[in-house]
Amino acid sequence: MFRWLIIVLWLVMAPFAMAMDKVDVNSADIALLDTLPGIGPAKAQAIVDFRAQNGPFSSPEALVQVPGIGPATLANIRMLVVCGADDASPAPTESSTTPAAALTGQAPTEAPVPTGPASGAININTATAAQLETLPGIGPTKAASIVADRTTNGPYSSCSDLSRVNGIGPATVANVSGMCAAE
Repeated sequence: MFRWLIIVLWLVMAPFAMAMDKVDVNSADIALLDTLPGIGPAKAQAIVDFRAQNGPFSSPEALVQVPGIGPATLANIRMLVVCGADDASPAPTESSTTPAAALTGQAPTEAPVPTGPASGAININTATAAQLETLPGIGPTKAASIVADRTTNGPYSSCSDLSRVNGIGPATVANVSGMCAAE
């Protein structure tokens, strides 16, 4: 009986799985990028802006160069995106390329040892309100509050200092911690 249930479910779901198209990050508009998990309007705009300034992405891994998109967000969307309609290549192994090499098309190099915040981290002491909006859970109102707080009370010594801003609690601080820097 269980086996038949599995077969029926597979037959029902298979056409939907095959019909799902991947999102081409080199041609998708903000509305389509916004449908990806973990990508809201601000991150979608950041992708489009980055693409306009730097040219097309050479691989999905190059998305980590976009402010607000880190390894966790990339992991959530990696299987849902392509870079060009003909991109059917498997994800490179961790040692095969660095994000910078993927973006510039340079030969793969050994990944550098991180000495500061994660690549693409938003510096909360220098970021504009628009850049702050690319952080998860930070909308226009909270971004404006962060800028106002840092203007009034001085720079943040760490990302956990964001909790001094009215409306930002421990959950929001935890959500932004991997994408945030206070330099």
